[in-house]
Amino acid sequence: MKKRAIGLFVFIYFVFGMQVFAQKSAIDSLSAILAKSTDTVKVKTLIKIGNVYKVKNNYDKALSNYLDALKLADSIQNKECLFLSLKQLASFYNELNQNDQALEFGLRAQKIAEEQGNKQNLYDILDLVGGFIYFNSGKYDKATQCGQTMMKIAEAKGDKKQIIYMQMWFGDLYRAEGKFDLSIEIYAKALQTAKEIGDKDYLYSSTNGVGMAYGGKGQFNNALKYYLDAFNGAENAKVSTNNYEYNVAKTYFELKDYPRALFYANRYLLLCDKNGDNYEKLADYGLLRKIYAATNKYKEAYNAFDQYHKLYFLLHSDDVQNKMNLLQAGFNAEKQTKEIEFLQNQALLQSKLKNVLIAAFIFLLVIILLVANGYRLKRKSGRNLSSKNNELNQAINTLRATQNQLIQSEKMASLGELTAGIAHEIQNPLNFVNNFSDVNAEMIAELEDELKSGNIPQALAIAGDIKENERKINHHGKRADAIVKGMLQHSKTGSGSKEPTDINALADEYMRLAYHGLRAKDKSFNSEMTTRFASDLPKINVLQQDMGRVMLNLFNNAFYAVNQKAKMAHNNYKPEVTISTSFEKGYVIIKVKDNGVGIPDAIKGKIMQPFFTTKPTGEGTGLGLSLTYDMVVKGHAGSITVDTKEGEYTVFTIKLSLA
Repeated sequence: MKKRAIGLFVFIYFVFGMQVFAQKSAIDSLSAILAKSTDTVKVKTLIKIGNVYKVKNNYDKALSNYLDALKLADSIQNKECLFLSLKQLASFYNELNQNDQALEFGLRAQKIAEEQGNKQNLYDILDLVGGFIYFNSGKYDKATQCGQTMMKIAEAKGDKKQIIYMQMWFGDLYRAEGKFDLSIEIYAKALQTAKEIGDKDYLYSSTNGVGMAYGGKGQFNNALKYYLDAFNGAENAKVSTNNYEYNVAKTYFELKDYPRALFYANRYLLLCDKNGDNYEKLADYGLLRKIYAATNKYKEAYNAFDQYHKLYFLLHSDDVQNKMNLLQAGFNAEKQTKEIEFLQNQALLQSKLKNVLIAAFIFLLVIILLVANGYRLKRKSGRNLSSKNNELNQAINTLRATQNQLIQSEKMASLGELTAGIAHEIQNPLNFVNNFSDVNAEMIAELEDELKSGNIPQALAIAGDIKENERKINHHGKRADAIVKGMLQHSKTGSGSKEPTDINALADEYMRLAYHGLRAKDKSFNSEMTTRFASDLPKINVLQQDMGRVMLNLFNNAFYAVNQKAKMAHNNYKPEVTISTSFEKGYVIIKVKDNGVGIPDAIKGKIMQPFFTTKPTGEGTGLGLSLTYDMVVKGHAGSITVDTKEGEYTVFTIKLSLA
C-alpha cells in the first residue's frame, strides 16, 4: 500500500510539475521573442503571454500584458494590431462577466474592422459582441442586429458550415428571448442544411437544438424525442455526443421519470470521467442532487452535493490570487448548502405547515366547544368559570405564539432568496476594484521612473490616469459596500427604527436582486425590467429591512407570474416587470406591475390571507403577501391594493404617508 501511495504521489507531482514547467517555458520562450521582435510581432507576443497567464488564472498579469499590447498597438497606429488587442480585451472582460468593459473594447474593435473593410474580422468581433456580450446582458435586439450582419457575411461567402453556425446562433437567440416557435423553425433549417452537406456534428447538434426549444416551451415529450435522436444518432455515428445524454436525463427528470433520469445521469457521469470533462461533470452532479432529493434519498443527494462542492473548488483551485472568483465560490457554496438543507427539510416543512393548520382548526373548534359548554354550565349552575377562561387565554396565547414563530421563520427564509442576486451584483464592482488597484500599483512604479528621468509631462499623464482609476475604484467600492449593507439590513430581526430612505434606490436594488435570484434557479428565464422613478420623490421614514422584504416579495411574485406566462404563451410575448414611483398630495405611491398570468377574480380577495397561495405545493408557503400587507398597513400605516386581469396583468399599489 505504501509503495502504491508513493507511486501515485510521484505521478501527480510529475504531471503537475510538467504542467508548471511547460507554462513557465512558454512564457520564457515568448519573452525571448518579445525582446528581439518588431513592434507588430511584440503586440501579438504580448497577447500570447497574456493568454498563458489567463490559462494559469493569473488575471492580473494577463490584463497587464493585454493593456501593454493595446498601448503599443496604439503608439504604432497599426490597425490590425489595434483590432487584435481590443478584441482580446473584450473577450477577457466577457469571461469575467464584466459586460460594460467588454462592450467598450468590443465596439472599438468593431469600428476598426469596419474601417478596414475586413469582413472576417468584422464577423469575429460581431460574434463576440452580439453572441456573448449583448446576449448575456439580455440586449437581444442589439444581438439580433449583429447576427443579421454576420449572416450576410456568411451567405456572401457561400460557406454552408458558417451558415449552419449562424442558423444555430439565431436558434439560441430566439430560445433565450422565449420565441420558441421561431427557434424551432430555424434549428430545423440548420438540421436540413446539415443533412444536405452530410455534416454529422451539425446534424446532431441542430437536432439537440430543436429539443432545447421544445424544452423551453415546456413540451418535454417532444423535447425528449429530439434529445434521444441526437444522442443515439451521434453515438452510432461515433461522433461527439456533447451534452445530449445530459439533456435526456434532465428531460426525464422534468417528466418525473426519475429511474430513467438517474440511469442517464449516471451514464453521463461515466462519460465525463472518460473524457475528463469536469465542467460537464459538475452540472451532472447538480442534476443528480435534484433527482435524489425528488425521490427522498437525501443521503445520496447530500453525497452528490458534496462531490459537486469538492469538484467546484478543485476546478477553481488556481484562482487563489483572484478574490473575485473565491468570493463568488463562497456565495455559491453557501447557496448550495442552503438548497440542500431546504431539500432535506422540504417534505418535513410542508408536513409541519399542514399539521399546524389542522391543529389550529381543531384547536379553534375545541375552544368554541369549551366556550359553549362553559356558557351552558354557567347558566345551569352559575359556577365560576375563571379557571376555564384562564385556560382558554393560555391556549389562545400559545396559538398566537405559534403563528408569530411561523411568520418570523418566513421572514428569515426570505434572506436565502437574495443569495444568488447578491453574488451577481457584487461581482462587477469587486472585479473592478481588484483589477485596477493592481494596475494602479504598476502605474505608480512607472510614475516614479518618469519622475526620476525628469519626464514631467508623461508623469502628469500617468498621474491623471491613476487619479481617474482611483475615482472609479472608490465608486465601485462604495457600490459593493452598499450591496453588503443592504443585505445586512435585510437580515436584521426585530422592529428596529424608521430611517429616511430613498425609495427609488431601494426599489431598484431589490428589483435586480429578485431578478438575478430567479435567473440563478432558471437560466432560461428572461424579463424586461422597466423603471419609472419620480425624480422629485422625497425621502420617507420607513423600516428599511421591512420595506426591502415588501419589495422582494412583490418582485418575486411578479417575475414568477411572467415566467409562468412565458412557458405557455406564444412567441411574440415579451415578459416585463415595471416599477414606478410618484409623489401625490403628501403620499409616496409605489406601483409594481407585471404582464404575467394575472389573478382570477374568484381568489383576488384571498391573496393576502395567511397561508393562501396560488403556487404549486412546495413552491410557496402563502405567507409572502400576508407579511407584505402587515408590514405596509400595520408597520407603516399605509395601504396596499391590487388591480389585475386574469391572463393579462397585475398591479400592486403601495401608498405611504410622508408624515
